[in-house]
Amino acid sequence: MTSAEIEQIIIETLAELQAGCGEPGQEITPATTPLGDLGFFDSLLAIETTLALEQKLKCKCPHDNAFVEKDNEKLLTIAQIAARLAQIQGKAA
Repeated sequence: MTSAEIEQIIIETLAELQAGCGEPGQEITPATTPLGDLGFFDSLLAIETTLALEQKLKCKCPHDNAFVEKDNEKLLTIAQIAARLAQIQGKAA
């Protein structure tokens, strides 16, 4: 699966969560940093969403939270997350 395809899956997943939280519609793009830009999205939801993405993409993230860079706690954009997941998926194939 390409990074662009994974980006779309992440965006769709976040849009579903946003609607379920009753949050006003906010545009979610590959440049969005979910933990910084989306008011409803917190660290617990990031871990739960990581698990959901692992199931959808049939891969295992090396860390509990795909939305944060483990080494320095940097918040990642959807494009960065997708690129990492595509790389993990490629190694598993």
